[in-house]
Amino acid sequence: MTPLADMIPAMTDADLVSLRANAARLVETGASTQVIAASDILPVIDTEIARRASLPKAAKAPVKRAAPKKKLPPVTGHQTALPG
Repeated sequence: MTPLADMIPAMTDADLVSLRANAARLVETGASTQVIAASDILPVIDTEIARRASLPKAAKAPVKRAAPKKKLPPVTGHQTALPG
């Protein structure tokens, strides 16, 4: 399994923000092992967020949206009849 620190550069911005929020929460309310792990990963997350913020806007990948679906006319007549 890949360590979490190695997976951070491949995460989306939304995933990174969510991971940071969870790590910050664990530092405050987690068990001792969770506090240690979260404390270790927070600087890595902050570094990646700062690196992404320093990138020019053109370097960031644009968000792709699916093409709108074509509306088809409703099926009528013999096409909807069940075989007898």
